[in-house]
Amino acid sequence: MRRQLIEALTYPRLLLLRIIEEQDCPHDSLFEATSDRCHQCDLNRECHWATCLNDFADLKDKPLYTLNASLRYGVKLVESMNSELQHDESMCTCEACSWVRDAQRLIEEFEARLAPNAYRPVH
Repeated sequence: MRRQLIEALTYPRLLLLRIIEEQDCPHDSLFEATSDRCHQCDLNRECHWATCLNDFADLKDKPLYTLNASLRYGVKLVESMNSELQHDESMCTCEACSWVRDAQRLIEEFEARLAPNAYRPVH
């Protein structure tokens, strides 16, 4: 499961890094907490996420729940980037839609293995 979560993080990270490179980032695609430009950038939150993944130099030592949370954010990121495409994500065979479906299945599989949490509301 760990290996699958780590591998799944590759796609949104690379996608985001390509977009950041197109923005002509003065910080070499790394979020700089003290930079006014980073704080005013449209990709502030996304860039920070990518930088956090870089800071997790050794993902194999991170807790599974951290990897899962990172993957959940990656799914939201790819979905928001694809929202302009206006296609049926459930049927589309493009790389992004296929990745989203696979990542969502992986998240569901991971979360199904978790012990029930008495403090989490059941809907």
